[in-house]
Amino acid sequence: MPAITQAQLDQLKTTLIARWNSGLKLSPEDWRKIAKVVVSNGKSNTYEWLSQFPAFREWVGSRLHKKFKENGYIVINRKFECTVDVQRTDIEDDSIGQYGTIAESAGQSATDLKNDLVYQALAAGFSSPCYDGQFFFDTDHPVYANEDGSGAAATVSNMQDGTGAPWVLLCTKRAAAPIYLQERMPAQFDSLTSTQNQTVFDLDVYSFGGRWRGEAVYGFWQCAFGSKAALTADNFNAAYAAMMKFSADGGKKLGIVPDTLVCGPDNMADAEALLKAAQNAAGASNTNYNKVGLVVTPFM
Repeated sequence: MPAITQAQLDQLKTTLIARWNSGLKLSPEDWRKIAKVVVSNGKSNTYEWLSQFPAFREWVGSRLHKKFKENGYIVINRKFECTVDVQRTDIEDDSIGQYGTIAESAGQSATDLKNDLVYQALAAGFSSPCYDGQFFFDTDHPVYANEDGSGAAATVSNMQDGTGAPWVLLCTKRAAAPIYLQERMPAQFDSLTSTQNQTVFDLDVYSFGGRWRGEAVYGFWQCAFGSKAALTADNFNAAYAAMMKFSADGGKKLGIVPDTLVCGPDNMADAEALLKAAQNAAGASNTNYNKVGLVVTPFM
């Protein structure tokens, strides 16, 4: 076969990009069920605004201006990659069919990455800080006596202790979100396909690959309740009631109503028995039947 031409490489690139784009659509974007996107325009984002949980109040006197908290919650974007090396000899021998499948799998992994980041953040919320300086799931979130964020702070819990696999109850249908996906650069497919490239000279491969920049961000802890206790009706009901009682600074109820239960494979059977069975184990009506939506994910 004659020497590899640039036209051949360009055609290969076009084919792999098409398969990459096809792969992006293979995995369901389950992260969108619980998270919202925040666009990032730099190395990091600072989330002072998360200390603002707005609620209408009777207008008496002047407007109430709530101060931003001084401890800025800074989230640095991380960089992720997935590389596909095409052997030069495979191009010479016209044996490149397998690389389409590899490129498609790389595209799929870009979607899986976002699912992984968001749901792993939930699982790690028992030991990772959020905007108020406490762990996202904690027993000591401060809620202040006055609406402007001043006065004595009471402590509020959004977690249950335990030693089992985590499960999380969420409120996802309000403007405030429990989790955000901070995206600096969307998933891109790049290539080094020049016949004069140094990689080709040194390694005898043409390189293609995906790239993404961003990070998962903890949002409003008031929209989440985490537990490592057994997933029983009693523990679920306690978490559900606790979220409905959450108040803003000053004591005004936030109107939180849980709508989604998230768990991993270890809690799947208990979650389905709790939410998907019309009757409980004793044969009585299950009062929690379809009470909230259920997301079972391998990424948690």
